[in-house]
This record gives sequence, C-alpha cells and structure tokens, in this order.
Amino acid sequence: MPNYKLTYFNLRGRAEICRYLFAYAGIKYEDHRLEGADWPKIKPSK
Repeated sequence: MPNYKLTYFNLRGRAEICRYLFAYAGIKYEDHRLEGADWPKIKPSK
C-alpha cells in the first residue's frame, strides 16, 4: 500500500476535503502542516 503525505498550511483551506476523504476511506496518511513562517523556506524563489 502506498504511503500518503498531505502537505498544506496549518488551517482548513483546500486540504480539509482531502483530510475528510482520507478519514472516510480509513486511509492512513501523514498530515504535514506548515506554518506561514516556514513557507519562504519551502517555496522556490523566482
């Protein structure tokens, strides 16, 4: 079985429906939540 990792900001937003679907389907996943201050470290600059 594949390993799933959901990465999104530490708020509901667009990822919340994915969290609901994982829970509804009984699928285990890693819920990796980002804080706003961490975003510049992760996002590549232009």
